[in-house]
Parts: sequence; C-alpha cells; structure tokens
Amino acid sequence: MINLTENAIDKLKTALDPTDYVRIGVVSGGCSGFSYSLAIEEDEDKRENDIIVELQDVKICMDPISANMLSETIIDYVETLASSGFKFDNQKADRTCGCGTSFSQGCPK
Repeated sequence: MINLTENAIDKLKTALDPTDYVRIGVVSGGCSGFSYSLAIEEDEDKRENDIIVELQDVKICMDPISANMLSETIIDYVETLASSGFKFDNQKADRTCGCGTSFSQGCPK
C-alpha cells in the first residue's frame, strides 16, 4: 500500500475538486530506468483495471504494475529554500538518481 504524509495530503486537497483523482504511477525513463508520475484526473479518466485507494478524502488511482512497484512508497510534500514538490521514498528501489525523480528496481547489486 502506498502512503502519503500529512503534508502531501494537505497539498493535494488544495488542488483537487471533489470528483478528482490523483493518478500515481511509474513510467519508463529517467536516468535510473523508471520515473514517478503524478497527475490529477477526473472520474471519467479512470481505467477498468485501476486500483483505487482513498486516504483522508484524497482519491488515488494506480494501474496494477505501478501499484506493485510503489507498494512500500511514502510520498511527502517538501518545501525548501531552493524548491518545493512531492518526494517519493520508495523502499523497493534498488537505486535512485540524484534528482530523486527516477529509480531502478530488481537490478542485480
């Protein structure tokens, strides 16, 4: 199961309409093999095989492959002097890049 911190939930609540979903996923690419994706979608954008989770009134949808790859991930919203944004702490990642937006999984160590 994916988890969101209070900061992440609060930030998403300010961006979402009541019928919106947050699509959290994994796409091929990035300097380590996979990149995280985060998007706001409307109810009609949900796909037949999506996994739907609701955390404190924030509706999340994920495709089954992304759900498996992100099952132990904690998503936080972080603000620093230099930047702000969502940070993924993926316990299943074997390696992450310096930018924090891409990772690898299942590679030999």
